[in-house]
Amino acid sequence: MKLSPGFMFLLLPLALFGVAGENSLLGLLAVSVLGAGIVLLWRPGVSPILLFVFGYQWLQVSIKVFQANLEGLPVDALSQLGGAIEGTIVLSLFGLLVLAAGMRLGAGPALPADAEVLRADVAGKSGMYWFRLYVTSLLIAMVAQVGARAVPGLSQPFLALASLKWAFYWAFTYATFSRQDGPRQVWLMVFALELLLGFGAYFSDFKTILFMTIFGLVPAGVRLTAGRVLGLATVAALTLTLGVVWSAVKPEYRNFLSQGERAQVVSVGLGESIGFLLQLVDGLDGTALVQGANTLADRIAYVDIFARTIDYVPASMPHQNGAVWGDAVLRPFMPRLFFPEKTAINDSEFTNQFTGLGFSGASKGTSISIGYMGEAYIDFGYIAMLIPIFLLGLALGWFYKWMNNHLACRGLIGTGLATIVLYPASQFETSITKLIGGLVVSLLIAWIVARWGTPYMHKADK
Repeated sequence: MKLSPGFMFLLLPLALFGVAGENSLLGLLAVSVLGAGIVLLWRPGVSPILLFVFGYQWLQVSIKVFQANLEGLPVDALSQLGGAIEGTIVLSLFGLLVLAAGMRLGAGPALPADAEVLRADVAGKSGMYWFRLYVTSLLIAMVAQVGARAVPGLSQPFLALASLKWAFYWAFTYATFSRQDGPRQVWLMVFALELLLGFGAYFSDFKTILFMTIFGLVPAGVRLTAGRVLGLATVAALTLTLGVVWSAVKPEYRNFLSQGERAQVVSVGLGESIGFLLQLVDGLDGTALVQGANTLADRIAYVDIFARTIDYVPASMPHQNGAVWGDAVLRPFMPRLFFPEKTAINDSEFTNQFTGLGFSGASKGTSISIGYMGEAYIDFGYIAMLIPIFLLGLALGWFYKWMNNHLACRGLIGTGLATIVLYPASQFETSITKLIGGLVVSLLIAWIVARWGTPYMHKADK
């Protein structure tokens, strides 16, 4: 597989930064694993979601290495919970490499025909066709979100249905920028609308619109011209800037949204919430932005709880011999209607059990998890934990391949559906119970849309 020279410009400064500090060997290992992941998962001309699933987790695992080098400290000095950070990062990097190998095996080799299918799909339809599909999906998402609030017992499938609008946003973005006559002004209005809507939520969702935009822009061009590189750099810079600003204002803004309640709710209107957010942003100074940048780095990094888990298990709690992952696999197929004894998911309580810490739970509006890789360690220990991680990667890669080759939606819609279904798998901190449960529900909803919705969409456009 031939890689773009741009990857060398990415890896070279990272490698130099990684080895030029207190943690040179660890930095070199991190950059080497990143390079291996890129080689395994880069698929030119199609959505880079598999690479993102690996790459974002790599950032969460490795960011403390570069932060420590910048501060001239050994990485263990950045431990927030007392665990051995260096060993945890090494174990996590090997776990991510195994995950990437599984995804590569499940998805198969990158084929030029995959990109050709997308280009042919764009050429065969007008740019506004994809806009109409996006608008339809947006309306369905709004109805689904109302349904999730009205029927809490069915909130998960309703929210999964609502999230599929991003599949059509991705398709619209790709179609717009892969052809000369794409409706770019219409797309810009859609982008601005989604960005605005994202800031009205308790958990800001502006990251999704920015990432989905990048996922659409990267494969849309046959070659990276100076203009396209500038456009991607602009979106990346906007993502980073918004992340810093959001980290600086998040506590006060969320308190305003919930009106002081210790719950994850929005009790004010969109206009009122945006107005207050703008007031907060206007009041930021240099000190607040630096603090926001540090908070963002600490938020992205997610190895401290895993490190604490390694210290606690098996010293104070025994390995669970597959009980955690086994429950995660079985739980989606055990509806509470038929299994009333099924326990509710409480991430913070589980984390406290296997770390000895005292995190607040859902009653306080928080949910702190160990993460799927830490839970694999809890079940199986250092070596055997790599087996379920490889199988998870294999399943993710297989789904990507299956959805992209599904006869009913092969093309932009299939790739868009695969992209949004796999997107939550990019979070290192997600518990395996929530990850598998969410994937199963989203996969089912995506299959229904692919099997029955897509043919209707094509027929309605004729």
